[in-house]
Amino acid sequence: MAEPTGSPEQAALWRRWCEAAATPGEPTAAEPDALTLAAYAEDRLSAEGVEAVEDWLAANSQIASDILAARQVATFASATAPEAVIARAAALVGGGAQILPFRAQAARPSWRNAIAWGAMAASILVASLVGFAMGNSTYATLIDGSSVSLSQELLDPPTGLFNADEDSAI
Repeated sequence: MAEPTGSPEQAALWRRWCEAAATPGEPTAAEPDALTLAAYAEDRLSAEGVEAVEDWLAANSQIASDILAARQVATFASATAPEAVIARAAALVGGGAQILPFRAQAARPSWRNAIAWGAMAASILVASLVGFAMGNSTYATLIDGSSVSLSQELLDPPTGLFNADEDSAI
């Protein structure tokens, strides 16, 4: 088989696999866990981690093709998985299972985002105004020095912002 020409990383992995296949008596590296393989596929491992995973992948060419497919999917969001990967995934869940593809998440229209953010801003504004009016009323009561009972304070309408007599402020 010919050496892949896609990228230097693929070529280096191919050479390691060929070297491992040529010397079958050597012990293979320990199998990395799934999170380490995912980090390798996303290029988030350190140099030592990359080397250890590539040593293991050299002995497991079937997994190496899955990692390469995952790297391709990560770069192209709309790409579908190769048929071989889908067949291996279907074999994992058994013959009678039905595999459903994920639906692409539809983007919300921009006007819906604007409405959602506007509603959030309005609720923050209302909560701020109510809190200010309650605090202002409490402060005015404390400054006056009047001893009003708690039940009377809760039942009386607040003063200031929510004054019922609008003409008195003019």
